[in-house]
Amino acid sequence: MKKLSLLFTFLIMVSCNNTAVKKVADSMTPDAEILEVDKKAGYMKTADAQYDLSLGDQAAVELWDKYIEAHNNQDLETIMAMESETITILGPDGVVTKGKEAHSKFLEEWFKAANPKWSNYFSVPVKVNWDEQPGTWVTNGHNLTLTVDGVESTTGNIADVYIEDGLVQMFYVFSRELPAPESADSE
Repeated sequence: MKKLSLLFTFLIMVSCNNTAVKKVADSMTPDAEILEVDKKAGYMKTADAQYDLSLGDQAAVELWDKYIEAHNNQDLETIMAMESETITILGPDGVVTKGKEAHSKFLEEWFKAANPKWSNYFSVPVKVNWDEQPGTWVTNGHNLTLTVDGVESTTGNIADVYIEDGLVQMFYVFSRELPAPESADSE
């Protein structure tokens, strides 16, 4: 229920900032589909400027879902095929991983030690209207369950993922430890 509340809050915030510009071609009938040309969805600030965000390409969400599925299957070959040679990963613990080779080595060890499993609960594609970032960002919410020495722990995570040219280029992960589920005895 908490996940749904978070998702609905996020969607309401995005829709309240919506300044969609709609165009209908002269040749279209009243029943014809309306084309959404620009759908503003917030902003991004840099040291020098502020850039509008708009809804991004849904294909980036689909790529990220397949990437996570490959992680859940511990399929290193598929994971490596979906990321750039120069991938950069900023983990929630401050660790920075650069390059495919380093990421592959990290995952191989992590899969053995913790058997990580991801469960996505929302993904939103966002385009930064900035020439220096032609790709699409995906903001993704997921739970991550680790099993270490037979003990499970779950964190709630938000990942900001940059996808360009059909490859995962970089991502940041922000994490929050979730409380253990209440047992039936404590009710």
